[in-house]
Amino acid sequence: MASRRLWKHPQFIVLISGQWVSQVGNALFLMGVSWFILSTTHNRTDLGYVLGTAGIAGLMGIVSGVFADRWNHRRTLVLTDWLRAVLSVSLVALFWFHDLHLVLLAVVLFLLNLLETLFNAAEIAYLPEVTGQDLYPEANSVNQSSSALSQLVGLGTGGWLLALGGPLLLFLLNGISFGVSALSLLITRPNTRSMQYVSSHHRIREDLIEGLQIIWQSAFLRRLIPLTIAINFVLTPISIMDVAWVRQILHRGAVSYGFFSVAFLIGVIVGSLFASSLHKNWEMSKTIMGSFVVLGTAFVSMTLYPRLWASLLCLLLAGIAVGIINTLLSTQIVLMTAPEVRGRIGGIVSTGMSMATPLGEIFVGWASGVLGLIWLFRLAGLLIMALASGFIGLPKPQPLEIDPSSHQDLSP
Repeated sequence: MASRRLWKHPQFIVLISGQWVSQVGNALFLMGVSWFILSTTHNRTDLGYVLGTAGIAGLMGIVSGVFADRWNHRRTLVLTDWLRAVLSVSLVALFWFHDLHLVLLAVVLFLLNLLETLFNAAEIAYLPEVTGQDLYPEANSVNQSSSALSQLVGLGTGGWLLALGGPLLLFLLNGISFGVSALSLLITRPNTRSMQYVSSHHRIREDLIEGLQIIWQSAFLRRLIPLTIAINFVLTPISIMDVAWVRQILHRGAVSYGFFSVAFLIGVIVGSLFASSLHKNWEMSKTIMGSFVVLGTAFVSMTLYPRLWASLLCLLLAGIAVGIINTLLSTQIVLMTAPEVRGRIGGIVSTGMSMATPLGEIFVGWASGVLGLIWLFRLAGLLIMALASGFIGLPKPQPLEIDPSSHQDLSP
């Protein structure tokens, strides 16, 4: 019944379609950036340094959630999409005139990631406004699988597009995709009106502290966030060294690089779609812990027989595990959070979960030269399996609510 209602929801269809196009562009863009860096410098360390430096902007998610709660969610999403479209087109111009150097690339990537943190915080709060609370769990499952599907399409065609037009074409398509996303957001209208606080700018610090206090009072998040920080740190090899694995371990080209990524994303789609049914029959802690064990095992197994078909199978299993984990955790966190603080809580939690990634990318760039890719992936898998034990006895999630007495002035 919920499935039929969701797919008859015109606002959701428009929203998810626009985001799908934008995410295809993001996937193409990341491929173009990685390919450009490695082709220009022939150095894996530069790849890690540039992506890691740009990824530091993700730490601003801890503040962007405060602004997402203050500003109109839909307008914030549209504005950030237009700004990202302009930045993407600027890369096209720099590339065209042969002025795209690594420093400029890192600066533009930093700004794009900075805007993405604001977009993500606003989107976390906006999706439940469009679908309503009752349809949100399934909507988020579709959103997660749609995101993976968009990356699947992007990465599946990215190798061919790289061969056809090089990184320039991928940068251009990313800019166009942001424009499509902005137009789709202009069409949508929320079905429920959020209650947002009217606060002056001097309350930003207080609002941020309030969000941190709400999170600290949750035993569920106090356990979850440190574990995911550690796991994300050791998970970075697959996110930035996949191109190096394909070119330097498997000795394959751009097309194989695209299909290499496709296997992982097919797994994410499968895991996202089946996450809710697994959760009905298993405790959340057991489901998440088991998924991380599968993820770590896939990493280790990938190094035992470095052939294309074996890597594809391992990546499929790893993707299923990641799809289950992401869908269960993101749905639970939104549902347990009061609407008026979803941007704040979502931004802080997302930052906490990803804060180790920039450092991990820089470290991985260095470690890949010292350890080699085989041992880098192998050690990452072993560490993930060890950290999975931290989910034993994960506390049950409790509602995250704001103290009504702390704010008196509300606006519809």
